[in-house]
Amino acid sequence: MKRLRMMILPVFLVLLFGTAAAQDGFVVMSMKGKVEARKPGRRAAWVAVKVGDVLGKDYSVRTSFASYVKLMMGKSRLLSIDEETTKKLSDFTRKDNGESTGTSGALLAYAAKQMKSSRKSRGEPVLGAVRGNTEVFSAVFPKSYVMTTEPLFEWVDADEAMKYEFVLLNDSFDVVTRATLSDNSFRYDSGEKPALLEDRQYYWRITRMSDGMESDIQSFRILPADTIAAVNAELEALDRELKAMGADEVTLHLIRAIYFEKKSLFTNAFLEYKETVRLAPDVEEYRQMLRRLLFQMKLYAEEEYLVK
Repeated sequence: MKRLRMMILPVFLVLLFGTAAAQDGFVVMSMKGKVEARKPGRRAAWVAVKVGDVLGKDYSVRTSFASYVKLMMGKSRLLSIDEETTKKLSDFTRKDNGESTGTSGALLAYAAKQMKSSRKSRGEPVLGAVRGNTEVFSAVFPKSYVMTTEPLFEWVDADEAMKYEFVLLNDSFDVVTRATLSDNSFRYDSGEKPALLEDRQYYWRITRMSDGMESDIQSFRILPADTIAAVNAELEALDRELKAMGADEVTLHLIRAIYFEKKSLFTNAFLEYKETVRLAPDVEEYRQMLRRLLFQMKLYAEEEYLVK
């Protein structure tokens, strides 16, 4: 099997901000607590900052006790302003034109673009009732590609039944294992069940025992060992780049989610987006990015059950 390759198109700030002076802008990537900004001028008021805001280089930013903000300067340079600090953005000096040449640079720029897009689309129905089906019963994860032989299986049931039959098939459609479960998710344990093989395709389905209703059949492929090793190496390098920039846990999970999404590792991307939302529950832009992933996966009716 050919290795999955991440294809990241160059993202220019003119697309992000729409002006030639956009490279002088600072995008609010993540924050905690009370953070305010103001334009220059003696009578200018301090205004609360939100994730996705774009601040000009002539702005000042101040943080309160136990607060901080992470800003993307220029195309991809992540900067930090710690608690109880007032800083003029013009005081930040640039290195290498404010650009990061590593993987993190392109992903940070993509993240900023997505957050700005999410800000514009707020209030609009992202998914909506596309299926028009109130009887939601779907196999959800794993889907597409996974990096483990012990994946987490998850499904959605509007009836919240507590007894299901799980069936897993191999690429010859032979039954690998069958089990009765009392929850809507479980971690596959190769110590108790037949071991799953790398570089193999699998299919699975859930049957609700109360009425015999069957979910859709979902499929996934376990990546070969060399591909998994390459992905893990890229992730380690990505984490190093981001931590060197002072990235917080929210930003780390967000960028990892985008990385996985671009690799079609949707299960991993979902879990990283979900952790991002858990760490920053009040940031609607993160929820919108998670919803867009589900839309891409054609999980329309399931969104209200998976994004809480």
